Amino acid sequence: MKTILVVEDNNDIRNEISDIFKMENFNVIEAGNGLEGYIKATNNLPDIIISDIMMPVLDGYKMYNELKINTMTEQIPVIFISALSSDNDIRKGMNLGAEDYLKKPLNPDELIQATENKLDKYSKFAKRYDDVKTNITNVLYHELNTPLNGILGFSDYLRIRTNELSTESIKKIADNIYTSGVRLDKLVKRYLYYSELKMDSVNITGIKKLRDCDYIDTDTIINKIVASDEYKNRKTDFELSTSPVDLKIKDYFLELLIRELIDNAVKFSHLGHKIFINSYIENNTFIINVKNEGSGLSKEKIMRINDFNQMNKKQYAQNGSGIGLSIIKLITEIYGVDFEVDSIPNTFFSVTLSFKKFIEK
Repeated sequence: MKTILVVEDNNDIRNEISDIFKMENFNVIEAGNGLEGYIKATNNLPDIIISDIMMPVLDGYKMYNELKINTMTEQIPVIFISALSSDNDIRKGMNLGAEDYLKKPLNPDELIQATENKLDKYSKFAKRYDDVKTNITNVLYHELNTPLNGILGFSDYLRIRTNELSTESIKKIADNIYTSGVRLDKLVKRYLYYSELKMDSVNITGIKKLRDCDYIDTDTIINKIVASDEYKNRKTDFELSTSPVDLKIKDYFLELLIRELIDNAVKFSHLGHKIFINSYIENNTFIINVKNEGSGLSKEKIMRINDFNQMNKKQYAQNGSGIGLSIIKLITEIYGVDFEVDSIPNTFFSVTLSFKKFIEK
């Protein structure tokens, strides 16, 4: 049974609305003003709230604002009802984020229909939210297991055989433990980035927050990443050809994008194989392309680059390549960037990003 909170200062109207929902088998909670409504919402966590606007103590708008800054109640949908009928009044309610705005006198059928529509919408949202958490939880253990096993295995061997091992052997084991630790740290950070992005991407407010940013210089970020010690063994393999352009994207997301592109190129190729990093303007579009010689993917596996669909778990498990490409895909979806993967097994692997919003220098 769904629970609905009816917030209305007029006793007759509140009783009328409550009776309508009770007849539809809702569990109904009543409040006589915005403050009482807020308190009952936090105590009872209803599935949806029907609220008047003009009320004593705390009006509907202020109650709504209080609900949205409380993490316990921020996701509860609110439908405003009011005798206020001007476009400005309706726009104010909708701009706040209210799910609907119904004018008094109320039509019972319209009220029930609007409520069921919003509950259905939020039910789908909740399912998507739960699916995201389930995907992250299910894959997290398997993805992190490889470096964790390396740390546990080598440290256990070292613990048991310490007296039998030479200084050189101990150093090699310590290096392996350190390498596994670095890999584990990198994977954890990737999942934190991914989970944060994914949670924000399932609602409009989160997407707007991510898109609220200034233009940033691409060349600075590309050169910073290529010059980092992380790729010191592959510097001679890099071939750069870039155009100076500013993009409208948060700087740490652009850096994450470029780093993941280069990281995957390094993983999909061997030492001595070229990695081409190109950026250029073509047909009013700014393009970033990273292409490597060497390992590639079949067309079927390219089609499966999506939420945690690992491409070849056995081959790429240690590198975490699947989550890297999933991060790239998610960021490009949020910022409306075209994302294209092209590859021929054992020949090349290429990722192209196409940006529409840019400023040429």
